[in-house]
Amino acid sequence: MAPRAEKKSNFFLGFLLLPRAKREALSAVYAYCRLIDDIVDDGTLPRDEARRRLDFWREEVERLGRGEATHAVSRNLLKPIADYKIPKEPFLEMIRGCALDLDGARYETAADLENYMRGVASSVGIMCIHIFGWSHTSREAMYEFATTFGYAFQLTNIIRDVGADLEMGRVYLPLSDIREAGYSVDRLTRREPGPDFERLMAGQYQRAKSYYARARSQVDSRDRPGLLPAEVMAHVYEGLLDEIKDEGFRVLFQKTSLPAHRKLALALRAW
Repeated sequence: MAPRAEKKSNFFLGFLLLPRAKREALSAVYAYCRLIDDIVDDGTLPRDEARRRLDFWREEVERLGRGEATHAVSRNLLKPIADYKIPKEPFLEMIRGCALDLDGARYETAADLENYMRGVASSVGIMCIHIFGWSHTSREAMYEFATTFGYAFQLTNIIRDVGADLEMGRVYLPLSDIREAGYSVDRLTRREPGPDFERLMAGQYQRAKSYYARARSQVDSRDRPGLLPAEVMAHVYEGLLDEIKDEGFRVLFQKTSLPAHRKLALALRAW
């Protein structure tokens, strides 16, 4: 469930703000993330083959760190990694997170879900902030910014994709939250709406909103101009989250999206 960077995606709006060198670096990073995600989510690979390919990429990341990349996608990463000092850990973390989907993992608590989201989303954010650059925020706070925005974006995706994920046999909503709302996994898989389902989703909405707020609080104001692409993406994703709430969390049978003019308006608000 890594985020996409194609022109139709929310992330593309953030790309438009960057100089060419940084756009090309981000495109190389997203090509890698898309490739890793597709190994798991393509739906055509047997699990053993998908695991074998992920193992190849774990080894390839190590080769990449030595400047010995063998794959076209990883060779395109050599210059961005050198230019922007991107560490190897988020590349490996991306693999770890996507591999969890091969096991059909479910998550008991919000902390367990965060462990998954840290792999599939926060890792991307950490790669990106090295390309965006910063000068005044501490490294620890900047990593917290990237990690928490990753949680916010990914939980927004999870809320939007409840029905689509059920078609793949996946439940990402924390099981403890499901029980606390008076709902059940059985009813979720039967796609039964009701006040208890709305209560469950309202709780996820509030958690996502808290992630957006917490992420923004981490950054020194002097670094905000350089991080504008991230804020553009956050405005669009948070706008999508609010739209889902305003529609009454009708996510069991539909996938909410924002029209292009609404995305542009949200992006302009961030600018």
